[in-house]
Amino acid sequence: MLEVGCGVGYLLIQLGQGWERFGIDREYNSLRMLHDQARVVLGNASSLPFPDRFFDLVLCSEVLEHLPEPEDQACLTEMTRVLKPGGRLLITVPSLEGLRARSPLRNLGHEQPGSGEYHYRIGYTWESLRSMIDSISDLRLVERCYSMFLFSELVMDLLKWIYFRKHTLKDQASLSAVRDSRIYQIYRKLFPLLHQLFLLEDRLLCPWLKGHIVILSLERQGTPPCKMFF
Repeated sequence: MLEVGCGVGYLLIQLGQGWERFGIDREYNSLRMLHDQARVVLGNASSLPFPDRFFDLVLCSEVLEHLPEPEDQACLTEMTRVLKPGGRLLITVPSLEGLRARSPLRNLGHEQPGSGEYHYRIGYTWESLRSMIDSISDLRLVERCYSMFLFSELVMDLLKWIYFRKHTLKDQASLSAVRDSRIYQIYRKLFPLLHQLFLLEDRLLCPWLKGHIVILSLERQGTPPCKMFF
C-alpha cells in the first residue's frame, strides 16, 4: 500500500493495518513523525520513485489540489504506473459541486502562495476529473461518491478559524503543537458523537446533494503479471 502525500501518516496508519505500508511526502518534518510505522520517502508526487506495477493499493487524499497544472495530471499518471493491474487507486479532492463549494471559508489556510498548504485550485468539477481519468487509457472509474455536505463542513470551518487565529500552518507536522490545547481535548471528546452525525449526513444527503469532498475509487485495467516458478 502506498499513500501519496501522506503527511504525518494518519490515514496510512489507520487504513494500512495488515498491509506493507509505504508513504511519500515533500515535508520532512511530517515524515519524521511516522518513525518506524511505515517505509517513507521524501519526494515528489508527480515523479514517484517506485517501479512499475508495484502496489496493490494507492491512496491519495486531498493532494492533487496542492499541485499546479499539469503536475496534478502527472501525479495521476504516476500513481497509475506504480499500481498493479487490478489494483485500486483511491482519491479524494475538494469538490466544486456542493452547497458551499465556493465559500471563502473552505480555502482558509490554503490561500498563501508559497506555503506548503497552498491550494492551486479550490476544487474540481466532475467534468475536469473525468477528463483527467479518461486521458489514461488503462484507468477506469469504479465508484464515485461525496462527503461533507453541510454540518461536517461547518464544523471543519469553525476548527480552522479557531486554529488560524493563533497559528500558521507551515506543514502537517505543525498540527501536533495543538494536541495539548483545551479546544483540541474538548473536540476529541465530542468527536465520536460528531462522527456519527457526519456519517448520517453523508448517507442521507450526499447521494443527491453532493458535498465538499468527492471520493473516487479507480482501477488499473489489465491482466496481473504471471508468477514464474522454476
